[in-house]
Amino acid sequence: MWRKTVWLIAILTLSIFVAPVASAQKPGKVHRVGMVFIRPPNLLPPNIPQPSFGKGGFARAFLDRLADHGYIQGKNLVIEARYGGYERLAELAAELVRLPVDVIYVGGTKAVRIVSAAVKETPLVILSCDALAHVAGLNRPEGNLTGVTCLSTELSPKRLELLKEAVPNAVRVVYLSDPEDAPPGLKLTQDAAPRLGIKLQVTDVQAADRLQTWGESDLRTVLSAVAKVNPDALFVYPDPILIAQGKQVAEFAMTNRLPTMFAFRESVDAGGLMSYGASLNGMAASAAVLIAKILDGKRPSELPVEQPIKFELVINLKTARALGLTIPPSLLARADEVID
Repeated sequence: MWRKTVWLIAILTLSIFVAPVASAQKPGKVHRVGMVFIRPPNLLPPNIPQPSFGKGGFARAFLDRLADHGYIQGKNLVIEARYGGYERLAELAAELVRLPVDVIYVGGTKAVRIVSAAVKETPLVILSCDALAHVAGLNRPEGNLTGVTCLSTELSPKRLELLKEAVPNAVRVVYLSDPEDAPPGLKLTQDAAPRLGIKLQVTDVQAADRLQTWGESDLRTVLSAVAKVNPDALFVYPDPILIAQGKQVAEFAMTNRLPTMFAFRESVDAGGLMSYGASLNGMAASAAVLIAKILDGKRPSELPVEQPIKFELVINLKTARALGLTIPPSLLARADEVID
């Protein structure tokens, strides 16, 4: 009897340690997740051959979080990724609907407007810097759409303020953006500029952005226009193309000795001066959680739009020294990370 009791305890203890965890693969059907990316083929990084998906920090964070919820690429999950310019987004989304896929992910405020107008039934999970452009309320989205917002629109005045603190003598600042991506972001930044003693000049990528051949030569044309202005600093509002080409923008800024403010740290890692905003990888993980819930049977309208709870101030001190800038100690003390 004593031995039977010991064996029973041992078996029960072992079962606790080998019991399935949340990341165990879910049994049953293979799920298909569609993804639409703004990135014409000639802009694709060499490690992401069209139309695959799965390399890089954003992709890794996304897939890892889906795996945590039991959806594992190559086993019970297929990712259908599509890449193209804005002129092809509706067509690419329609292609995913016809496959069909269970849910579609799309990032970028302008891209979301295009895809949500074309897809009315398949669930959409979005990543938008201006989510209120797509939903009436963050807590109770309606219809087939939910997602994640990076709040870049609301943070734009704060980013301009931080840039002025880092570069007190900056007066002429170029605001680089696609004006169709998130107009409220520009408006809020323009409203904040006078009280900071800044004259804001808008240089947009809209014309080049519409070209099917949009690539590095077009970016150089846009940045040449920035150089002619000879500003004191450069403020980059994030849209998918400018995020994808953050390294080129950072290199241009260094060559032209321009302090830069970005929304995401990836451009600072590439040599930009500063960024202030949410984590792209963190938002990818949040979007993956929403997708997992939809695959589990939830409706998008039951899932509030996720908002980041932490914003990172990242400063590249190496870049500051190369530009001859002395970052105030009070600003360095507030930074979440200083690259040196």
